Amino acid sequence: MVSRDRDDMAMADTSLAPSIDAAAKTKSAKESKTRVLYGSTISQPPFAYAQIEVIRISVLLGAGAGTDQEGLDALQARSYCDAALKQFLGATGAAMPLDLLRLDGSQFWVRLPREDLSLFAAALASWNTVSRNGTAMALRLKASGNWLGSLIGQTEQSSLWEATAT
Repeated sequence: MVSRDRDDMAMADTSLAPSIDAAAKTKSAKESKTRVLYGSTISQPPFAYAQIEVIRISVLLGAGAGTDQEGLDALQARSYCDAALKQFLGATGAAMPLDLLRLDGSQFWVRLPREDLSLFAAALASWNTVSRNGTAMALRLKASGNWLGSLIGQTEQSSLWEATAT
């Protein structure tokens, strides 16, 4: 009987580490059944987006600032941007690739190379012209950014608060 007590004593002092390690291995084997096939993060997108508004001011009548009453078409929007870029950067600026994405009244959205966004914003800020009938036109950069979704979200967010305020 004495030898049995020694064996029981030795068993009581055994460590639980091997059984814990075995349980951890089976748990990690279950988790490893799902695999990521492909993962990618876009740190620098190739394009930037800008929302622009055409502002018309009647110089002869002394009226305040207003929006485009006639409605803006794609050719006018592109020619305004080209004129601003050509005035600011010369022939190099006129060659900047722009994609017109959407027209909405006096506002329009463009896509351009990301590295040209700061030059484009400076060109828009410095451009204004007076037409033959005494109306001054300017381009206002309302929003710009690297992601079109966030740009549209900002626009829709401001319209939401304007609609609830009235």
